[in-house]
Amino acid sequence: MSQIKKILSEKGKPLLLHESYIDTVERTTTTKLIFRCQNRDCKARCHTNLTMDAFLFLPTTHCYAPHPDRVPAIQLKNEIKTRAVMTDESSSSIINSGLRTYPLSAADELPRRTARKKPLFYHKLWNIHDRVIAAVPRSNNSVEGWHNAFANRVSISHPNIVKLSEKIRREQSKFEVDMAKILQGHIIKTKKACYRRLDERITRLVNAVDSSQLDEFLKKMAANIIL
Repeated sequence: MSQIKKILSEKGKPLLLHESYIDTVERTTTTKLIFRCQNRDCKARCHTNLTMDAFLFLPTTHCYAPHPDRVPAIQLKNEIKTRAVMTDESSSSIINSGLRTYPLSAADELPRRTARKKPLFYHKLWNIHDRVIAAVPRSNNSVEGWHNAFANRVSISHPNIVKLSEKIRREQSKFEVDMAKILQGHIIKTKKACYRRLDERITRLVNAVDSSQLDEFLKKMAANIIL
């Protein structure tokens, strides 16, 4: 017999989980339960005994691909409801506790009123953790700073080609001098002291992060970030 997993719906009714498909009770007889696919466009059926321990009639073929992400959402809702009845915890505490172990891949299955929207850019694309570890700039602020400084040196919005060329030549000369100093072992201070100290604090926090205490890490990190 194929393995059967029993879960409950939001209304407390039994659901049958098999190969990432969810079936609901269609009819009950004196000897068996008759299930049909939760997707009403699908005609798949199966029969189990009254205790839902074994198939009496194996599931027929479904007409669509399985949606395994639905299961964690149902289990999360059941867990929240159970804890709300059994404990005196606040609603926010129960929800936050349940979401800590909730898989991110199933985030789209959460109710819209409590779930975040799917991000336009995935976290892996803009996550800067690896950049902090590698001691490289976290943003393009240095480029923006150079643009502002160069604009101030040019001093006018629409310079003619002669003046712009002269400013670019001087800028190039300055960078060549800085490069020569770096090769000679000099330290070129490109940041203000307050920003250097901020980078050092963030690097220390990231290097000392404990994955089991992410809440504490985020609180400490938030204290160093000004939006």
